[in-house]
Amino acid sequence: MKLVRPLVAVLAGLLLAVEAPPVNLHLLQWVGLVPMLAMMGDTRRDRRLGLLYGAVATGAIYAWIAHTIVTFSNLPMPVAVLILGLFSVAFGSPYAVLWGSVAPLRERLGSAWVLAWPSLWVLLEWTMSKVFLFPFAHGAAQYRVPLTWQIVGITGVWAVTWLVFFANAVLGEWIFRLREGDREPPGRWALLFSALLFGTVLYGRSRYEAVEAGLREAPVVRFAQLQSQYGMEERFEMGAQESFMEWARWMEAIPPGVVDLVVLPEGGSPYMLNERPGRVNRARQMLMDLADAGDYDLIVGAGAARPDGDRLLLYNTVFAFGADGRGLGAYDKMVPLPFGEYLPLGEYLPGLADLIGGIGDFRAGTEPVLLPVAGMKVAAPICYEAILSGTCRSFDAPDLFVNVTNDAWFGDTAETHQHGMLAATRATELGIPLLRSTYSGVSFVVEPHGHIYAETGNFQSVQRLVELRSRTFPTFYGRWGDWFVLLCAALLGGLLARGRR
Repeated sequence: MKLVRPLVAVLAGLLLAVEAPPVNLHLLQWVGLVPMLAMMGDTRRDRRLGLLYGAVATGAIYAWIAHTIVTFSNLPMPVAVLILGLFSVAFGSPYAVLWGSVAPLRERLGSAWVLAWPSLWVLLEWTMSKVFLFPFAHGAAQYRVPLTWQIVGITGVWAVTWLVFFANAVLGEWIFRLREGDREPPGRWALLFSALLFGTVLYGRSRYEAVEAGLREAPVVRFAQLQSQYGMEERFEMGAQESFMEWARWMEAIPPGVVDLVVLPEGGSPYMLNERPGRVNRARQMLMDLADAGDYDLIVGAGAARPDGDRLLLYNTVFAFGADGRGLGAYDKMVPLPFGEYLPLGEYLPGLADLIGGIGDFRAGTEPVLLPVAGMKVAAPICYEAILSGTCRSFDAPDLFVNVTNDAWFGDTAETHQHGMLAATRATELGIPLLRSTYSGVSFVVEPHGHIYAETGNFQSVQRLVELRSRTFPTFYGRWGDWFVLLCAALLGGLLARGRR
């Protein structure tokens, strides 16, 4: 029996991984926590099992970290596996709190623990999204289920997470009762869950149809979806000029007036594209000439090197150029990726970044600039920023999100699909269409009700015209943010206070 519980924890952790993309067995979420719940009862043991569960789930979901470290740094595989293991334990530690709370909550609150436990997890998940590098929201795995997904426009993804955990808790309470010899099912909690799910689906259907009706009358923007088949290793072998000219040839082949917008992904230009006094930027001029010749506006991910005294500061930047061949502005990434684009505390550890290899030295931008392209105000969160709801909400009423990213760093792994899932969440949360342009996959368009189309595979060469229905649908969540998290805090606090009395 001592080995059975750890084995179940390991299998349940792996189950959590397959509930997420790319396997995406999202229906299992509604019962996937039950095997763990069935083992709960001893707080100290439950914490240990919870940590094991969390470490296994995190390691399986983020296994691509080891691949990336080995491929693009100087660190060998054993060190990469060690880093993944430490990462998995650290990021999996909140599950020790989650599972260790089941028995105490039930002892204090009785069957009302089924309300407190999902609320606790929403608070933990929200905290992790602020503290950890790669926030993973459980509810986001439902992003391809339109009828239950529309609620995120009111509550953010948190209500979907809460509802999933509530469903599992009700089943867990039934198991606890049967184990205690009580055959009466938790009828009132099952009834409450049914009512909440029915209301969510009813609202989802109404909103989906309303958004779809609005989109049918929306103006259409034609854009060229371009994606390379090459990964980063092949790109390094090709060299900067050849990889740049691949995009240029595709742009040159677009007949004038056929598209309104062309988007090149993060890294679409391996050259810095900002103007420097007294210098001719040939790459910048070539892109402006191509936009002018093709009569389209252009968004391209590149770098910027800006003088600061006697040194140059580097930025990860999106540039916009007009159909008349002039610059329309630039947006500097406000949240550089730690350990990828900069080394935290790197200024105090000189030489460490060079020793590790593969770490940049980019600075953070300060303004959520909107780019005026194709008759729209476009917000262009770069790569990682698209999974941060607070960062996306900082843009002032954009007409469109254009998320440029380069996931080719991670190879043909689950990362590209997980990143896409979390980025896709923003469209329905904020009621704003999202165009995701990646270097080598996965690219797509997400409409404000969550409909995904023009989706590409990994390392698939794509050059095609795609139409985008351009209309926004302002949401309650877009205005008020994470209010549902505060509601969960109030519910949990109220239940604990009542239980104490």
